Amino acid sequence: MKCMFALANLASVLLLIFPLAGPAMASDCMQFDAHEEIAEGRLAIGHFQDAADRPESAYILSLPVPTCLDADDPEYRVEEAQTIHIYSQDEAVQEQIERFLGMTVLVRGRPFGAHTSHHHAPIVMDITEIDTQ
Repeated sequence: MKCMFALANLASVLLLIFPLAGPAMASDCMQFDAHEEIAEGRLAIGHFQDAADRPESAYILSLPVPTCLDADDPEYRVEEAQTIHIYSQDEAVQEQIERFLGMTVLVRGRPFGAHTSHHHAPIVMDITEIDTQ
C-alpha cells in the first residue's frame, strides 16, 4: 500500500515538473533571423562537395551541447544541431575566423536554417563578432 502511495506521489510530481520543462527548453533555442544570438564551440574547416560535385570548404562550429533553432514558420525550425556553419559578410570578421581555426570560440550573429547545397550544417550563422574563450 505504501508503495502505491509513493508511486502516485511521484507521478503527481512528474506531471507538475514536465510541463514546466517544455517551455524552458524551447526558450533555449536560437531564434531564426535574430541579430544577436550567441554560440560557443570549437572552430574547424570542413571540406564538402557542392550540388555539382565541386569541392568547397566551410567554417564549422562544433558545439559542446546540441542547440536548436526556433522560428514562426515550421519550415525554418531546426530541432537539434551539433554544428553551425559560420561565415561573415564583414571582411575583418572573416579574417578573424581564419585565425581562430582549431580554437574554442564565442560567436555572435544572425542564425538561419540551411536551405542550399552550400550550407553544410543544419544551422547557418552570419556572424558579426568572434572571440576566443
